[in-house]
Amino acid sequence: MMRKEYMKFLGQFLLFLLSSEIAGQTILSPVVRIASYKDDKACAISYTFDDAIKDQSELAVPMLEALGFRGTFWAIPSTVPDTEEDIIENPNKKWSGITWKRLKEMSDNGHEISNHSWSHKNLVQLKSEQEIRAEIEKADSLIELKIGKRPRTFCYPYNAYNEKVLAIAMENRVDTRTRCLGWGYRTTTQWMNKWADGLIEKREWGIPMIHAIIKGFDAFPSADVLKNHWTYVKSKEDSIWVATFLEIASYVKEVENVRLSVLPQKNGVICETEMDLDKNLFTEPLTLVVEIAGVKSVKATQNKKRLPVKISSDKVCIDFMPGDAPVKIHWRK
Repeated sequence: MMRKEYMKFLGQFLLFLLSSEIAGQTILSPVVRIASYKDDKACAISYTFDDAIKDQSELAVPMLEALGFRGTFWAIPSTVPDTEEDIIENPNKKWSGITWKRLKEMSDNGHEISNHSWSHKNLVQLKSEQEIRAEIEKADSLIELKIGKRPRTFCYPYNAYNEKVLAIAMENRVDTRTRCLGWGYRTTTQWMNKWADGLIEKREWGIPMIHAIIKGFDAFPSADVLKNHWTYVKSKEDSIWVATFLEIASYVKEVENVRLSVLPQKNGVICETEMDLDKNLFTEPLTLVVEIAGVKSVKATQNKKRLPVKISSDKVCIDFMPGDAPVKIHWRK
């Protein structure tokens, strides 16, 4: 057993042995931990779509929604038309294709519409900080005006950034896309499915970068390439968490920053968490895992409100807000 795995096991074992004297009885606490990914799934995937290309909306969105998945769509605001008529009346302008009205509908339905810069300039090649900020902040402002939500993530044009660009882009933001895996005309369903299996094995977060679906830059041979892959991922949903870039980035950073303390109770525990992140930016619930078998019912509350609970044969998963009031958990066997 590797040293890191051994230390993790030892920590869990010691926590299991932790006891508290309550009413003359020794109360043994089960292992309580915060899951690496939502619902204690093995891995996570954020499907990201660059440039807000029209067939992303027409083909990818319906396929994702039919399976209960949501994606992240990086828009270039200077190229987004207000209406389809704009495209007809101004055929010489470079349009991305998805209208603001459709992007708003997608956002209202749970997809993330976020910032891919104002005009897709290579930010590393811009001469001044003012130019870099203009590309980022103008896009933020128009997306917020049109969609009703200010972007909390950012995608670098051409995937190009340096320390200066990264520092500016990260201001008042959860995360930026600094790594991804380009998918397109050379990508097969078989390869994508094998890649997803690898994420499960390695317990990692995967971030595909997709452009056109069947018409445009780096398009797939057929929409079925993606459809069949997403159907495969759906069959693995007990192990794979599919969510937007914002949701998973928030979750991962919260896990990295949260501190958990557990007070054993008779037939329960009280869990307190501390977190130093900005709660206006980081709003993703985390999953608390209580490793306990044979539980018939569980009541979990935070701020006197019932929390979502999932009971399985050997554990209980509870969604809660980190850095907030203590989570009180009581179970019955």
